[in-house]
Amino acid sequence: MKAENTVKILDKVLEFSQSKGLFNCGIIVVGLSGGPDSVALLHILKGLKNSSDISCDIYALHCNHHLRPGVCDEEAELVKQLCKDIDVELKVLDFDCKGFAELNHISEETAGRVLRYEAFEQYAKALEKKTGKDVKIAIAHHKDDIAETMMMNLFRGSGLEGLVNPKAVNGRIIRPLLCLKKSELTGYLDDLGVRYAIDQTNLSTDGTRNTWRNDILPKIGGFYNEDPSVPLSRTYNLLSTDLDYVSRAAGESYSSNRKYLSGHPYLAASSVSDLHPAMKSRCVRSLWLETFGSLTDFEESNLRDCYELLANVPQGEAFLDMPFDRKAYRYGDIFAFGTSGSIRSFAGSIAERMGFFATEGPVELEIPLPLSDETEIKIPGSPYILKARRIENTGELEYNNHSWFCPIDAFAEGKITTGNPGGIKDALKMKRAGSAGSKELNRLMTDLKIPASARTQILFVRKEGDILWLPGFGHGLGFTNAVSYGNYIAERQGGESEAFVRIAIERQ
Repeated sequence: MKAENTVKILDKVLEFSQSKGLFNCGIIVVGLSGGPDSVALLHILKGLKNSSDISCDIYALHCNHHLRPGVCDEEAELVKQLCKDIDVELKVLDFDCKGFAELNHISEETAGRVLRYEAFEQYAKALEKKTGKDVKIAIAHHKDDIAETMMMNLFRGSGLEGLVNPKAVNGRIIRPLLCLKKSELTGYLDDLGVRYAIDQTNLSTDGTRNTWRNDILPKIGGFYNEDPSVPLSRTYNLLSTDLDYVSRAAGESYSSNRKYLSGHPYLAASSVSDLHPAMKSRCVRSLWLETFGSLTDFEESNLRDCYELLANVPQGEAFLDMPFDRKAYRYGDIFAFGTSGSIRSFAGSIAERMGFFATEGPVELEIPLPLSDETEIKIPGSPYILKARRIENTGELEYNNHSWFCPIDAFAEGKITTGNPGGIKDALKMKRAGSAGSKELNRLMTDLKIPASARTQILFVRKEGDILWLPGFGHGLGFTNAVSYGNYIAERQGGESEAFVRIAIERQ
């Protein structure tokens, strides 16, 4: 009878997992805590491997959080022996979970989850690099976890995603045991005579999940004379179908509204603001997910703040603080997420799209004299090079938007410097050739609507306190096109300059 029960469990997991495509990979890494759920998962997968029902190689990863002195070490030794007994390769990692929680001002439970899933992902990538096989991470959530999570999220005010959670597949995370109850798992292990650890804290009513598990759900079951996980599982399956449809539609909506600038994803705010609230919500969350790789800690209050930022067109740039020192960013019709550093780089990309040149940091470069036939200077912190060439025959001049033709006598008193506002302390002014007055550089950039975050990155050419050329805007001396060339010659009363310097900034 025991043998029949174990075979039945294996068949049930196999049928469920194949229907969800869980085993379409080369390696499965089991997140092995040492408790009955994860131990059962390891034995079931190893049993399916031994019977040739699956071809995946089975590995295990144990994370010792060191939160329960002595007990955690005992569990680590237990999983080592379990893996040795069934010939499964095991990796054990040690974490200072308490220290990580204090440093990041989060609960120890949250800290453990963050560290654990980061470890899963890193180990999976390392195995993929080593073996060339696709790797999935198996987590031991089961039917009872569905009931507990559904009720917890329901009373938190969750939407469909929270009620259909945990999912059978989430990226490389798979959950093959969602078709089984915990009692089936412990019965399976007892039939095999397999040892497992029992976390005594799970038996108390301390903590939200334990209260639902050990107090509220048993009372609901007693009142209705039915195991609550059964009807909740039916609801879960119905909502899963609805969520699949909504998610597919949301994915199409996100794809049509999402754009990229220098590889950074963003949304067109005006288009997203007009979407149905269900689609708008998912587009914003999809942008967060694509930007940071996880929806963890992006809450409904953050979503409401983003809606407000989407609805109101700011004067210039606007920022909102998000979890983990991240930012929501709005500039014109552009809405994006990022860190302070990545937003600064993104703003530089916006300026580049406007026709300006931006670097990652301060730049201060002298154009050396005398000029060779073609002087090239790599501009630090950028993909650009500056080219300078002396031109004796004005018939050789070629006109383009990112070249400046400067009379050679502009160099007569020394040097011309390529820089940007990040490397200049003194106030700089620019008088555009042919105009009556000058304007301070910062005010000029404001008038040109260059994002404030990008202004210390913008490249220009100067001589002392005067901007001689601001690529993307214009020049203060010389000419950049045939019209300004003609005007320049006329101003010199027919005395055409004998030589010019062509200065250009080009992408490598």
